[in-house]
Amino acid sequence: MARRNEQAVIIKRVEESGGHQHHGGAWKVAYADFMTAMMAFFLLLWILAASDEEKLRGLADYFTPSLSEAGGRGEGLLDGMVLGQDGVMSGTDGPHTPVQLPSFGQENPLAVFDSRLRDQESRVVVEFDSRPEGEQESQTINTGENGVADGVAAAQAAADAEADAEAAERAEQEWEDTQDRLEDTITERVSEDPELQAMQENLLFVRTADGLEIQIVDKNSSSMFATGSARIEARTRELLRIVAEAIVDMPNEITIAGHTDSVPYTRAGTYSNWELSADRANATRRVLVDTGVNPARITRISGLADTAPLDPEHPAAPENRRISVTLQYSQDIQP
Repeated sequence: MARRNEQAVIIKRVEESGGHQHHGGAWKVAYADFMTAMMAFFLLLWILAASDEEKLRGLADYFTPSLSEAGGRGEGLLDGMVLGQDGVMSGTDGPHTPVQLPSFGQENPLAVFDSRLRDQESRVVVEFDSRPEGEQESQTINTGENGVADGVAAAQAAADAEADAEAAERAEQEWEDTQDRLEDTITERVSEDPELQAMQENLLFVRTADGLEIQIVDKNSSSMFATGSARIEARTRELLRIVAEAIVDMPNEITIAGHTDSVPYTRAGTYSNWELSADRANATRRVLVDTGVNPARITRISGLADTAPLDPEHPAAPENRRISVTLQYSQDIQP
């Protein structure tokens, strides 16, 4: 007989409506496929980033469709043959197709992989220089984010450099023409004077890197200065005046140098060929200034004694005794 104070055990069964049952492992397969695809995608990005332009262009050319635009007749794999429904290949001589074939990637295959190369109306084209290595000019063009602007700046710099080179070439040619005219003018003036015709041999024109050097040299038959003195002879003074009148209106700077032979100065004391050559150069300066040459144009007076002989093999030759008036060349001054 059961006890009255014992409680009855009640079992309640609850049936769920669904939605929380076990799904199995199908999601794992989908997730694995997704991760595999992402890995392949990132590997592709890495390969594209690590490859150079030549490899990318070859890859783009490989995937670029090669379509015939000759109406079915061409030099493709099938040589213009098409495959019919019955499996038999046949040729066609029909007209060009009016259908506009796709051209994406044909003009610039790299645009398939790099969107920055698309929709650009202007591009910087870099070509290989076919000239010999010694004649090639080194130019660097930045084609980064500001490639177009940098290309324009580089082109402008190249144009400016070419303009400067042309200006320098014109200046040199004008200077050559000026020297020719100056030599002709002085020579003609000397030849027209009966008293100076014999001194044409004493007048020399030497073109140097510094400018036009007008030299008045001694000869055995005539001396430009009194022996052992800085006093200028009358004929030498007239010759210097002709030189001064020819260059008086020119803007070029002037330097004057005096030279002697190797014969020692005979006077006693400290006066030597150095002082004698300097005094002769200074005497020449005074003649040029008295003729009308602007003193500010004369930038240097020097006495070189016998250190720069005109005839090095004969240091005592009279030709080594001379005065040099140099008209300086400068690209900043247009003659």
